[in-house]
Amino acid sequence: MPKPSESMALVRFGPFEVEFRAGELLKNGRRIRLQDQPLQVLAMLLEKPGELVTREEVRKRLWLEDTFVDFDHGLNNAINRLREALNDSADAPRFIETLPRRGYRFIAEVRNDTPAPIEEAPQATTTERSIASSVGAPELPAAVTAALALPKRQLKKLWLAAASIGIAAAVILALYFERARSVRGSAPIRIQSVAVLPLDNLSGDPSQEYFADGITDALTTYLAQVRGIRVISRTSVMHYKGTKKTLPEIAKDLGVDAVVEGSASRTSGVIHVNAQLIYVPGDSHIWARSYEGTTSSLPAMESEIANDLARKIGTTTPSESTKGLSRAVTVNPEAYDLYLRSEPYYGLQTREANDQAIRLLEKSVEIDPQFAAAYAALAAAYGTRAIGVEINEPKWIEKASAAVGKALALDPNLAEGYVSRGYLLWSRANGWSHERAVSDYRHALELNPNLAEAHHQLANVYDHVGLLGKAEEEIKKAIALDPLNTGIRFRVGINLLYQGKYEESLVELRDSEKFLPPFWAFQTSFALQHLGRQAEAHERIESLLKANPLDTGGSLTAMQALLAAGAGDVPLAEDKVQEAIAKGKGYQHFHHVAYAVASAYALLDRHAQALQYLQMAANDGLPCYPLFEHDSNLDHLRNDARFVRFLADQKKQWEYFRAHL
Repeated sequence: MPKPSESMALVRFGPFEVEFRAGELLKNGRRIRLQDQPLQVLAMLLEKPGELVTREEVRKRLWLEDTFVDFDHGLNNAINRLREALNDSADAPRFIETLPRRGYRFIAEVRNDTPAPIEEAPQATTTERSIASSVGAPELPAAVTAALALPKRQLKKLWLAAASIGIAAAVILALYFERARSVRGSAPIRIQSVAVLPLDNLSGDPSQEYFADGITDALTTYLAQVRGIRVISRTSVMHYKGTKKTLPEIAKDLGVDAVVEGSASRTSGVIHVNAQLIYVPGDSHIWARSYEGTTSSLPAMESEIANDLARKIGTTTPSESTKGLSRAVTVNPEAYDLYLRSEPYYGLQTREANDQAIRLLEKSVEIDPQFAAAYAALAAAYGTRAIGVEINEPKWIEKASAAVGKALALDPNLAEGYVSRGYLLWSRANGWSHERAVSDYRHALELNPNLAEAHHQLANVYDHVGLLGKAEEEIKKAIALDPLNTGIRFRVGINLLYQGKYEESLVELRDSEKFLPPFWAFQTSFALQHLGRQAEAHERIESLLKANPLDTGGSLTAMQALLAAGAGDVPLAEDKVQEAIAKGKGYQHFHHVAYAVASAYALLDRHAQALQYLQMAANDGLPCYPLFEHDSNLDHLRNDARFVRFLADQKKQWEYFRAHL
């Protein structure tokens, strides 16, 4: 912690408290989740309330000179997270004022309830900090440790007494550094996580980009099937195509300790691939090799490269993986190109993205009818169409079922095919087959333990049935494998929302709007409403309605009903309830509409209608007992015998899910 932790135990401002020794921010006694860097920025501002803290001061305090980091991005992110935690605004600040191009100033009244600070001890040197943080470093004699913490004027009195101890310490340190060098020189490199970065296209022809991307994807797919190592998903890795970021920066972003990078070219039917494996912490190039072959031998070449990588990483390659890889990449190049182009789109639940995904994937399977992975992706795109875009058009579910059936017939070991089928099974059209969907997702992970989307969809099912702890576990695994995936980031916020952690949920949901904008507005407004920030919730809903006036599915209108009920506007609440129900007919996510309607009726003290729609939500895909049990919007129902029976039934079902899913 920064300096206030040494001089102040507790600082108060507005409804907030900062306990520096514990490293916690509290609001009205409740802990607010805040990461270390934003908390350190807050500490710097509280050191000098009312005074300018420059950006350069923050840089020197938080980022060492030899740290590879995008400082502007890092600082802006820290300030944004801090403002979110404090419910502050850059446009109308209550706590943190921005001084453009200069820095920041804390403008609220600060109350320090601790005694006056003692004189600050001298800062430890870089060497001393390194020694203190090293694993296995020798423990210095107590007298030396105490001397390092004393003010300079007291050091003079102890200089002679410490001289002999200092000499002893120097000897100990010399022996330690000698031992450390020996250990570092002999310790084997252990790689536990890897990212295959986009290979550079050296063909001199931009139209050959898909070729280099195809090899990148094949190597990622193959390595992902190997157990004992975490392999970052292609979705996140492709963000670094053409990037100017350094390898340490990329490795830090993705949370890996090794990367594969290289290049590919194809000229007159001859293929050249260069690949190298780099251990990032030591900037060690631990393996490099060039490969050459013909177009017809590409699958065998990719298999050879992946096997070489696996051996250098220190893993074993399952024999069936080679066969699976060959089948995945032996496709028409144009079909494969279309498949690659579709990947940024087919997971997004917006009409524009979905149109693009379906167009590209339909053309892909038309060109190559044996391309199993493209059929699986097409099934997912059709499913998105049915569930989030054209909710009253049954043909999309039929088309999705046919596509996933074709994918699994072509390749029964295609993990992505089981994810697509699970997605369809866990839907309104298929009666919310919780157990069958979970079984498909689990089987997908048996085939490919690094498949982030399988973890993601498992988390989605677990959230809805109230297994919030299991959902959190799956989300963490998905994030570790695909840290830049917007949909997975969205799921983090939903899990926190259902736990009743509204402040934390808003922080996590902040950057995931593009995943599904109307539903994002619905869920964030739900959090804002619980925090008493009704005006912000209303403004957010109105903003999204301007962009989506039809409000397909009725979720935004249902939230309007809930807000009106909370404000005591009975006529408006009733009108919006009826409007939301009409819009939600046939909607995949109608259970959320039904829950908002039930909450509105509960706030209006209309128990019969509230219980009717609560039961409807539970039967229609949202049997989330923990949500029903703690949601304050339902408090008017707590003493109603009918609600008590409803909760008991939901708890019994939740216990079954906990034992069987």
